[in-house]
Amino acid sequence: MGALRRVIRQAAAGLSALMWLSSAGAHAVYQGAGDFYAGMLHPLTSPEHVLPMLVLGALAGQNGRMRCEFVLWAFPAAMAAGACIALSVPDLRGVLLFNVASAVLLGSLLAAALSLPSWLILIFSVAFGLTHGYANGLAIMGQIRPGVFIAGMVAASFILIAYTVAATSFLLRLRPTWIAIAVRVAGSWVAAIGLLSLSLTQRALLFS
Repeated sequence: MGALRRVIRQAAAGLSALMWLSSAGAHAVYQGAGDFYAGMLHPLTSPEHVLPMLVLGALAGQNGRMRCEFVLWAFPAAMAAGACIALSVPDLRGVLLFNVASAVLLGSLLAAALSLPSWLILIFSVAFGLTHGYANGLAIMGQIRPGVFIAGMVAASFILIAYTVAATSFLLRLRPTWIAIAVRVAGSWVAAIGLLSLSLTQRALLFS
């Protein structure tokens, strides 16, 4: 049990470090990749964005693919809107903490395996899409073309969530007990990593 805690703590520390570095160095890392591919890579190489997107897709699949298909367009559309907001209002505070908290909330719900109403999943999709889109939009600097970057970002989020929804829904329909347990364990791990990252991020902000 102690080894498990150490692994989660180390993963959380790495996640927090990556969150601080990604916004500062993203535009340099993707030089030469093209604005569209830079937009695709930015959320996919940032753990604070990838984990909530994966869990949101798994949560939608857990609650029924046909009933929750709206996440395929709601989250990417909200991400695009959030990135546009970042272009005009680049100094909103608390977005980083909110994005980490999204992993905690969504991971906890996935671990609990609750049957959620569609409207609640829609609210999560829009709210977290806006904040994650805003954080990604802050990486649009210099000569990056905003429209092309945002298109790449939207494409990446759509593909990632679509595959996760489809895979989770398919696996759960097979009905082996271990698959449902594995999905719930994955949610609990994301929630645990998010909680530790939230604590580390708050401490870093306090002492910065």
